[in-house]
Amino acid sequence: MIVLTHNTPTLTNLPNNWWQVRFTLSLPLTLEVGARLRMGETLLAPWRIDGQNIDCLALPTTNEPDIRKAITLEHQGKPLPHIEDNQPLLITGENLGIADALLSAQHLKHHAKHCVVLLSGESFPCVIKPARFMVRELPELIAACPLLEDWGFANRLASNAGLPGCFEGELSQLVTQLNCNATNTHWHFDR
Repeated sequence: MIVLTHNTPTLTNLPNNWWQVRFTLSLPLTLEVGARLRMGETLLAPWRIDGQNIDCLALPTTNEPDIRKAITLEHQGKPLPHIEDNQPLLITGENLGIADALLSAQHLKHHAKHCVVLLSGESFPCVIKPARFMVRELPELIAACPLLEDWGFANRLASNAGLPGCFEGELSQLVTQLNCNATNTHWHFDR
């Protein structure tokens, strides 16, 4: 177990009882997509990495994560593969993997017009808003993550919790529907 030297974290309660833990590492460490950290009993996933400044998501809980606990490295993650300029992309994230999808999207903003992001969970760490970017292959779905929309990504949400505008079902079912409806693996966006 590697204990990460850091400043005192700040804790922010996000929508739907998700948590954001923000801290600055004292020593340089490369964290990639899929990295996992632990703070006491709380598993953390980085969603924004700016040098040594790290913002992590923690799954919804009514108990506030204990910022007095040491932060340890569970998994360093892996770098994103090389992406061609006009290559259509599908980024997915489920539950704590939502952080991985956000981190990937942040790194791939210049590919946004060729990309769809699909997120799945019982709840989301954001206020769900109606989508600005329509995807012809998913016309009845309108629930979207505002941050991804601000970054220019068409995105949709899936949940089994009956959330308005969300795909009712598993992420794998939504991916199948998107791929079945898409022609030549290209998606059509109305921006």
